Amino acid sequence: MPSFFLTCKIDNMKNKLSHQQRLAQRMALTPQMRQSIKLLSMSIKDLNEHIESVLTANPFLKKLVETTNREQYSRSSRETSFRPELQVSSDRNENPRQGILSQLTMLGLDKKAFEIAEYLIYELDDNGYLSAELEAGAGDLGVSIEDAEKGLETVQGLEPAGIGARDVGECLELQLKRAGKEDSLEHRIVTEALNELVKNDADTIARSLGTDKDKVLDALRNIKKLNPRPASAVLGEDAQAVIPELIAKVKRNKVQIAINRERLPQLKLYNPYEHELDIIKDPEARKFLKDNMDSAKTLMDGLKRREETISDVATYILGFQQEALAVDSRDIKCLTIKDVARALGFHPSTISRAVSNKYIQVNDKVMALKDLLSQGLKKGNGETTSKAQVLNRISEIVSKEDRSAPLSDEKICGRLESEGIMIKRRTVAKYREALRILPTYLRRKARS
Repeated sequence: MPSFFLTCKIDNMKNKLSHQQRLAQRMALTPQMRQSIKLLSMSIKDLNEHIESVLTANPFLKKLVETTNREQYSRSSRETSFRPELQVSSDRNENPRQGILSQLTMLGLDKKAFEIAEYLIYELDDNGYLSAELEAGAGDLGVSIEDAEKGLETVQGLEPAGIGARDVGECLELQLKRAGKEDSLEHRIVTEALNELVKNDADTIARSLGTDKDKVLDALRNIKKLNPRPASAVLGEDAQAVIPELIAKVKRNKVQIAINRERLPQLKLYNPYEHELDIIKDPEARKFLKDNMDSAKTLMDGLKRREETISDVATYILGFQQEALAVDSRDIKCLTIKDVARALGFHPSTISRAVSNKYIQVNDKVMALKDLLSQGLKKGNGETTSKAQVLNRISEIVSKEDRSAPLSDEKICGRLESEGIMIKRRTVAKYREALRILPTYLRRKARS
């Protein structure tokens, strides 16, 4: 139901109060909708822990004994002919983002601002850096770049300090700002002499900033106390095995997807008081029975919607990337969250939740479902190339460079632009770091 808020606007010129009535319409989420959103965001680990806690508290739910471990999924029907072998991969642990997301709920954001910030949190990598281009995120959500920037500011204001940064310089700068050191020498070094900071070149820093070397050395010691991987303790890698939710076989003309029942338990309704007539007659007992039965049904409905949503999303993504996956190629096509949302008729935030912390086994190889999405970059001829293709091209360029004269990010950028790929030097640096390729001076040093 719409809520009306009366806001007062002070006219400083006339020193009068003028009243402006603003209509703010908010969608009221039902408990069932809230639970569906929560379940969709969960990793397998979190989901199983949640189910176990509910089973302990609710006597009307019971686990089904599995007769088959996996169940094939298709949008129109379910079959049981597909029985792929399950592979266990040592990959990233399903680290929940709930600790970061929970901070948003305390900020009193409106629905739009919340969805933007939530989307960006799901786009953080294991170290807390924003892995997607802000412009692409704005496009996915159908919002302005200004709104996306405000959303990023919100994320960068959360704990731990430094998350939401787009590179290591911004990460260190955010931490210094949080500590009230915007006017410090440390801040000047991070913002004006980052390349020299990486080299630990105190002499050059002192000369370029016109300050004393001893002060620079003190500042460098302080900077080293900052954390260049602010979210690694929350979202970082772990040695635990990852078990996929979905198992798929992809060929050139066929995609088969099965649900991994080994880690996604089936539930059924169970009434242990069905024949206890004395209990049924008691008003308080009847309320207890009704509340728990309703809760059990809501959970089962939510689990079914979660399963169908993730399976629909995975089926579409695998079908779209079928050509590359069939030959185990990394050269996947451009496909964004917005593209998938438009194709399936979902909101982009639903797709974001559906792919976050979800793993899939494709042709005996376990991968994050999110890795099958790729942002697009514009080419000079108006066509679009995928981020994955650009990453592959950067890797090829560096592998073929003159070992005695490694290419700078600016020269790599020039190479790509000569091939019609419109890209910024900062983006090249970000992609190079994602590929774990050392900067120019370290590549030269390593080969000397």
